[in-house]
Amino acid sequence: WRGLTVIGTSSQSEHQKKLKGMGVHLVVDHNDPQHGKAIMEFTNGKGVDVVAEMLANENLDTDLSLLAKKGRVVVIGSRGRVEISPRDLMSRDASVRGMSFGNASPEEKAQIFEEIRTGLESGALNPNVGIELPLAKAVEAHKMILGSHVFGKIILIP
Repeated sequence: WRGLTVIGTSSQSEHQKKLKGMGVHLVVDHNDPQHGKAIMEFTNGKGVDVVAEMLANENLDTDLSLLAKKGRVVVIGSRGRVEISPRDLMSRDASVRGMSFGNASPEEKAQIFEEIRTGLESGALNPNVGIELPLAKAVEAHKMILGSHVFGKIILIP
């Protein structure tokens, strides 16, 4: 929709197949010690411009080594502290930014919702629902999220 080249990662072969089916240009197993090499080869040695990081406490250090010059990592999720080499940032003039929807202004939220609405109406956005559960199973849903075994969104139904 936005003309981006997308690289996705998953350690589960079933999820990798789903990512490919969704049009992801390159899918790698982030547990494979050679996944960084595959990404660098795919980008012709340039590295990636943006990483949307869902688990910074495990991946941020590696993310930084895969960035292009002026690249950035947007941290969307983390479950703990992180140790990195600042030289990976310095050598690329790169940046790391945290992001939380709760911090967006009312105007920014309105713009985000409008973009989502437009994407859904046009068919450009097609959310992947992994599982639907009754609201009474919210605790189970939270455990599923922490286990990282569900592909797509978990929807709680009131």
